[in-house]
Amino acid sequence: MVKRYAVWSIRAVGCLVVLWFCSACAPEPDHAPSYLVGVWETRTDGYADQHMFIDQTRIGFGTSALAADGYVITKVDESREGDKTLFVVSYQDAEQAKFQLAFFYEPAGGGRITFKNQDHLIWTKRAATT
Repeated sequence: MVKRYAVWSIRAVGCLVVLWFCSACAPEPDHAPSYLVGVWETRTDGYADQHMFIDQTRIGFGTSALAADGYVITKVDESREGDKTLFVVSYQDAEQAKFQLAFFYEPAGGGRITFKNQDHLIWTKRAATT
């Protein structure tokens, strides 16, 4: 009886070590600054039905209030490029495919986001509803 208990204990400890090792390899989610948290939308022709959301640890894109693809934010880099603040948000999907989104943020008027590679698109934060 003691021998079976020892074998079970070794297996349990081994499983715990493997789980710990796997969780240690997973990237620690980064946190988005609070002023970026919210739902962002644009009125630009061809994009008016789309939105982007950012919360503390996720970013997502969608075409309705109920449907959006969400991704885990793995890193948020903030730097200055001229007189603008540049953010590069690194994120990944459930299969751990990696993506990046680079955008300029301006705080005026409740905040504006302009994608670095699409300066014709201006995203504004949706006003909070009560």
